[in-house]
Amino acid sequence: MSQGQQKNLFGFPFTFWAANTIELLERAAYYAVASFIVIYLTETLGMTPVKATFLNGTLLWGIIYFLPILSGTLADKYGFKKSLSLAFVLITLGYILMGNLQRFWPASSDYTLPVVAAILLIGIGGSFVKPCISGTVQKTSGLKTTLGFGIFYMTINIGSMCGRIVSYFVRTRVGLPSIFSIVATLFAVIGILVVLFIYREPKYQEGESQPTSRPKTLTQALTGMVTVLKDLKFVFFLIVIGFYWFIYVQIYNLIPLFLRFIDPTAPVELYTLVNPVMIVFFQLLITKVSKRWIPLQSMRIGIGITVVGMLLNILPFFLKVPLSSPLFSFLPAIPAAGFFMLLSLACMAIGEMMTSPRIYEYIGAISPKGQEGLYLGYANLPVALGTIVGAPLGGYFFKRFILQPHGAGEAVQAPTMWAIVAAMGVVSIVGLSFYDKLIRRNR
Repeated sequence: MSQGQQKNLFGFPFTFWAANTIELLERAAYYAVASFIVIYLTETLGMTPVKATFLNGTLLWGIIYFLPILSGTLADKYGFKKSLSLAFVLITLGYILMGNLQRFWPASSDYTLPVVAAILLIGIGGSFVKPCISGTVQKTSGLKTTLGFGIFYMTINIGSMCGRIVSYFVRTRVGLPSIFSIVATLFAVIGILVVLFIYREPKYQEGESQPTSRPKTLTQALTGMVTVLKDLKFVFFLIVIGFYWFIYVQIYNLIPLFLRFIDPTAPVELYTLVNPVMIVFFQLLITKVSKRWIPLQSMRIGIGITVVGMLLNILPFFLKVPLSSPLFSFLPAIPAAGFFMLLSLACMAIGEMMTSPRIYEYIGAISPKGQEGLYLGYANLPVALGTIVGAPLGGYFFKRFILQPHGAGEAVQAPTMWAIVAAMGVVSIVGLSFYDKLIRRNR
């Protein structure tokens, strides 16, 4: 057994822990900037909310969550180490470019072209990381696959917490562009070093059955895509779940814009820190509670909690509380709208913990025998669908229901805005119920 495969901690080989460290660094880099990308594009670079959310959601998230279908195939063919090395070089260049746009590009000009270039670098690089790391976890976990992926999921959220906290302290002292040029870039550079000097190409552990098939070619991957998309019931399920992710992606699109409207100095990364903190501390408890339900029921309940969380943002308007004034005297730094937003984000975290893991479980269960891997490769497609449509619509909602009424001297129409977003979750719940009856009738 090679050095890279020697047992280290909790019976996992060294490469397993190296892969999780890489995932932590990549997620720390991304979440250091995630909450402020649309703010940076609108406030610093002067883009409209619709354009900013399109670039952040439709383009960036669309690449990160859709391209792994193909990038994972290339990673299998050329090796994880080479793929991760390329990925982190692209990611680093993207963050450097994004954080120095005002230095590299003429002042008072249209920044669309360099922003798109930076997003393509970050998105394409990021699309290689997930399949490489999850593939490493799969290969090196042996008989402890459940624990291995549990550690992997925890690592993602620890990285998210680290990135947001470091980002806040650097941004408030150096400025908004620094979260790209300093924080995200530094995490990415450390990631390159770990890939080059610590990470080893993973091997299946001794005693495991080795795969009998060769890595798929791009042609085979495209053929597999046709196979999956011909399964209309499965496609319907993906679309229905996409409505849930429509709500979730507003954490990084509509919600930052709204928080900065209420409070121009709002520390958005600290608000959204609620999500990973809740997951790190309560995932095991939520899993224990929800495991008594079948996956579809758990998903419906989780989405319902998310809908309730989104509707909480309407309460300040019914209570007739000034949005920018503190709700409690002992919380002077948190305006009323911000307080309910924290509750909303906490509900969304609970909904995510009840919904997201069960999606993977359910897809694995309904996949045709022998095609589980093929179908699970599309588990992130609803995220891509939800964000491609949901991100720019979130920007449009902000413009239509907040900016336009405010600019005309009228009251903002935030209750209508939040009700429309919550309605997407209701559509998802109804769709899942219909899907459940359809499957039961044909089971």
